[in-house]
Amino acid sequence: MSQRNKGLEPIINDNTEILILGTFPGEKSRDKNQYYYDSRNQFWNIMCDVLNTSFLNLEYSNRIHILQECKIGLWDIIESCEIEGSLDKNIKNPEYNDFSHLTQIKKIICNGKATENKYKEHCKILYNVEVLRVPSSSSANNGSIGRSEQWKNSINSQV
Repeated sequence: MSQRNKGLEPIINDNTEILILGTFPGEKSRDKNQYYYDSRNQFWNIMCDVLNTSFLNLEYSNRIHILQECKIGLWDIIESCEIEGSLDKNIKNPEYNDFSHLTQIKKIICNGKATENKYKEHCKILYNVEVLRVPSSSSANNGSIGRSEQWKNSINSQV
């Protein structure tokens, strides 16, 4: 039987308007307590394109500060689960996060189809919030053409 793992704390403050949701943090992210820690995941590269800045060499806390300055937050659909490794297909017995108290959120960006499906199936939907899906930043999805452009269009579109 797999050990129960807890996800990361949300990166959200009172100014957060755009919430980027993943499914559940990978093993390296859980070990380091940092969203998208695995260098094979393209999230931080994509965000450099989206925000037209380069912060790959910055400390994690500085990357988070830049996101927050842009009113962008990070969290995951799943609060805790049993999982071996990092693959979503290995998630068992998930418990989902509650987003209902996040009244300042105007837009949710689902990082991949699995995230979008789980959000719609298991989470209390926030009303008057635009929900968009972008191609997964996972290394398992490296074949997505125009991925950064789709992220940019979703994040920068007017709410």
